[in-house]
Amino acid sequence: MAAGPPLEGIKVVDFSRLFAGPYATMTLADLGAEVVKVESPAGDDARGFGPPFLGGEGMNYMALNRNKRSIVLDLKKDGGRAVARRLTADADVVFENFRPGVAEKLGIGYDDLAPANPGLVYCSISGFGRVGEYSGRPALDIILQAMTGVMDRQGNGGDPRLLVVTVADTYAAALAVQSVLAALLARSRDGHGQRVEVTLLEALIAAQGYRIISPAAEIMLPAIDDTCPYQAFAGSDGRWFVIAVVSSNNWTALCTATGLTGLGQREDLATNSGRVRARGEVIGELERVFLSRPATEWLRLLQDAGVPCSPVRKVEDLMNDSHVLDRGTVVEVDHPTAGRLKTMGSALHLEQTPVRTGGPAPRQGEHTEQILREHGYGSEEIARLCGAGAVSGMSSAEEKR
Repeated sequence: MAAGPPLEGIKVVDFSRLFAGPYATMTLADLGAEVVKVESPAGDDARGFGPPFLGGEGMNYMALNRNKRSIVLDLKKDGGRAVARRLTADADVVFENFRPGVAEKLGIGYDDLAPANPGLVYCSISGFGRVGEYSGRPALDIILQAMTGVMDRQGNGGDPRLLVVTVADTYAAALAVQSVLAALLARSRDGHGQRVEVTLLEALIAAQGYRIISPAAEIMLPAIDDTCPYQAFAGSDGRWFVIAVVSSNNWTALCTATGLTGLGQREDLATNSGRVRARGEVIGELERVFLSRPATEWLRLLQDAGVPCSPVRKVEDLMNDSHVLDRGTVVEVDHPTAGRLKTMGSALHLEQTPVRTGGPAPRQGEHTEQILREHGYGSEEIARLCGAGAVSGMSSAEEKR
C-alpha cells in the first residue's frame, strides 16, 4: 500500500512571487508539504499578467500556485510583521525571492527568523546573489539570457535571439527544490537549519554545464553544432519535423529510409565527425529528398526504420496528448471562478510515496482568516489586524461562495 507523500507534515511559508519561487514551492506542495503563500496587499505580480486571464487571474499565476493557501499580510506594518513571525516560528521552510536586502528591511530575513526557529531552512532566490559585483542589478530573463551567452547561441552566428522558455526561472526552481531537500536531510542528521541561496544567473550557467569546459590557457568551448544531422527539416507539405542521428546505426537507417544509399556507403561520412566536416553536403542532400514527400509520410518511414524523429509541435498540442495525459503531466482541476481547467501536473513519480496534485491556485487572501485562526488568533484580534490594514483577505462567507 502506498504511503502519504514524502513531505507530508512539512510546513512551508512562501513569501515569493512571480516564477522561480512559486514554481519551487508548488513542487514542494506536490511532494506533500503544506504551503502558505504570503502575499502583499497588492498581490503576487503574476496575478495581473495578461490578457488573457482565467477567472480574473493571470494565467502564469494560475499555472504555478496550485495546491497552496493564500494569506495577505502588509509587511510594512508592525502587525503584519508580527503575524509573519508567528507563521514562521514553527515552519520547516521559508522561501523569498526579493532583491537582496529587501527581506531584511521587511523583518523576514534569515537572521530575523532563525533565532526563534533554529531548525528553519531559509531559501533565498535572487538574480545574482547577496554578494558580488552584480548583486544589485535587475534580473529580468532577457538580461540573464544576454549575460550568459544564451541569446548569442540562439542566434547561431546571426542576431541575438531570445529563448522563449524561461530556463533561468525553471531551472532555478529545480535547484531550489534540490537545495531545500538536501538541507532538510542535513537537518534530520544534525538538527540544524540553514540558509540556502539560489541565483538565476548561476541557474542559466548550470543549465549549460555540458558546455562549461575549456583548456585553462585559452578559452575553447565545445562546438554548438557538433552533431550531424541533428535538426529540423520541411516536408513537401511545408510541415516541419526533426531527426537526430547520434550513432552509426541511426545514420545507416536514415540513408536506407531516404534512399540515399550512396551517402551511407561513403567511408568519409561513416562517423559523426566526418558528417560534421561535410555538413553542407549532408544537409543539402537531406533537404532535397525530404521535400519529395509530406512530413507525415517521412515520419512514418523514419520511425519504422528506427531513426529518432518527431514532428515539430506547438505547446497547445501537449494539452490533449494522450501520453502526457496518461502520465498525469497535464491534469484537470476545478477553480471557483475560472471553472474546469487544464494545468500542469507533477513531473515527479514516486511509486511508494506518490505526489499529489491538489487544488487550483488560491484567490488572493482566500485563506487569511483560516490561517490566522490556526495560529491562535481570535475574532477580535483578527478584526483589529484587518482594521489596521496589517492583514486582509476573504471572509469566511466569501470563502464558502
